[in-house]
Amino acid sequence: SRFYRGVLSGGDTLVTIDQEVQITLRYLEIVKIRYRNSFEFDYNFPKEMIQAKTPKLILQPIVENSIYHGIERKIGKGHLTIRIGASDSRLRIRVSDDGLGMAEDKLHQLNEKLKSLFLDAVEGESSRQGGIAMVNVNNRIKLLFGEEYGICVYSHEGAGTDVLINLPLVQE
Repeated sequence: SRFYRGVLSGGDTLVTIDQEVQITLRYLEIVKIRYRNSFEFDYNFPKEMIQAKTPKLILQPIVENSIYHGIERKIGKGHLTIRIGASDSRLRIRVSDDGLGMAEDKLHQLNEKLKSLFLDAVEGESSRQGGIAMVNVNNRIKLLFGEEYGICVYSHEGAGTDVLINLPLVQE
């Protein structure tokens, strides 16, 4: 219930990093029960970042993708890491997993979709191909902040995936 309260609360477009991380941690508590503790997770962000703003619900869908597409299909216990950092003007969120990773051609196709607004996702075209959650999160970021922000994915088949979310640093 705390997860859904966090998701539905307020209707704000931007939330603090702390609120976004709390929503994601509640989601992870639920998922760990479903997957019977078949993965571990950790997160880290500097305390001074706690009040930085981010669009609501950008982290949880990326974490969900990491679990479903990477860790769930892995043999043995998986690991998921969330790291948040900032420079003078940019906020960077990195979600890393040690799951199955992606084939190079699939990774290239996904990153091409993420380079700019991908409106086929809105029309349902890409839903048959998967990746709709990541494309939707990326589209929301680009619509809110501009084309220079968004998501980039790094992966090697059999060696896991890193998803880098690049945002402006908004403190108020």
